[in-house]
Amino acid sequence: MVFGAFIVRAIFIAGLLVGMSAVNAHAQAPVDARARVIKVAAAKPEFAVAQDYFVQLLRKALEEGANGRPVPVIQEAQLMEQDLGVQEMIRGKKVDVYWMGTDQERERKLRAIRIPLDRGLIGHRRFIIQQRMKGAFDGVADLKALRTYSACQGIDWPDTKVLRNAGLKVREITSFERIFQEVATLRCEYFPRGYFEGYSEIEQRKAIYPELMFYENLILNYPFALYFFVNAKDEELARWIETGLEKMIDNGDFLKYMENHPLTRVAFPLHKIKKLRWINIDNTEMPAGTDYKNPRYWFQPEDFQAPR
Repeated sequence: MVFGAFIVRAIFIAGLLVGMSAVNAHAQAPVDARARVIKVAAAKPEFAVAQDYFVQLLRKALEEGANGRPVPVIQEAQLMEQDLGVQEMIRGKKVDVYWMGTDQERERKLRAIRIPLDRGLIGHRRFIIQQRMKGAFDGVADLKALRTYSACQGIDWPDTKVLRNAGLKVREITSFERIFQEVATLRCEYFPRGYFEGYSEIEQRKAIYPELMFYENLILNYPFALYFFVNAKDEELARWIETGLEKMIDNGDFLKYMENHPLTRVAFPLHKIKKLRWINIDNTEMPAGTDYKNPRYWFQPEDFQAPR
């Protein structure tokens, strides 16, 4: 177990070095002295690949939206959880941009750039489970059947309310790493993860939890978006990022980025898993006016079907 933990720690550290090397190189490159410094929160080593995905996407958006202006330099601030990140953006001091799942309260307090950073894939949940539970989940075909099992979630995660509002049993765990232990020991039977997230999470921990697997064939689907957020008064930065993301969508770079980045490329093509089973639930926490049926920004059900 100790040796396994050492291996996982080594993987995390290596991932952090690789994942953030591009950010550091960009920060050290010659820049216009007039360029603004954009502060983002640092991440734990186990989230290095995800951190790189959002930092590099932000950098590309800033470049695309520059329109002749000096491109801001992205600088990592201290490590901070989402709740602290929200407070620091409200204060307008330690962090300028934070990426996180949206809900009504966050959009009241902050300025959301309402372009989902993964085209809504985070709301297409597949499960990390104990391998011996595969047969049980093979038999889950509807919400009623899923309600017989218990999900693990982090404390204060926005989608915890979504699951509970659908009548699902949820256990809130204080530590992200502890969740994997809870699933491995069957204190909860499944850990809902975004369409692409489970692959790397299982791989990183296979030395400690070889009994865990990413169950691909069942999707718990609900509208959910990860957005860039900024201070409510920083409209210039918000429009800059928004313009850049729109240009990336127009020229095809946004989808190409998803198809090639280590975090998300494992999901493509979306139709590679045959005979997907879907359980659809509502998300009453989504702010009014969220147009999740707009194919410009969101993947649609037909994107998961093989071409005929």
